[in-house]
Amino acid sequence: MRTIPETVFLWGGLVLIALILLASLVLQYFAYFRAGEIMKNLSNSPAVVARSKSLGWDPAGRFLFISCVGTLFIFSKKSLKSGELNTKDYKCFPVGLRRKIEVISVLMLALCVIAIIGVIIGNYNGWLK
Repeated sequence: MRTIPETVFLWGGLVLIALILLASLVLQYFAYFRAGEIMKNLSNSPAVVARSKSLGWDPAGRFLFISCVGTLFIFSKKSLKSGELNTKDYKCFPVGLRRKIEVISVLMLALCVIAIIGVIIGNYNGWLK
């Protein structure tokens, strides 16, 4: 018989996994169906050019590509300063698409941090064996 905290932890973990999978699917959508637009608008950015050369049809490669673009947008000041993201490309990139990629990437980052904290708490309390 499970205690109430264990049951809440279990259901919370299942919801967290579902949200991570949903966010991953949305990122995969952008990686497969909006990749041409992304590469066209970020054609002068070294980080995107380097990642797009190895871009194939496999889901892992596409996920790494869109994760790279999301990271560039989330940390845009640092990316612009270091030269990984071209200033002209960043300013000309469609704002709606950029916001969607940023929001999903930040959500994915937050969900992963929550998952790591959940695993640490679960191990500490002995709920994960």
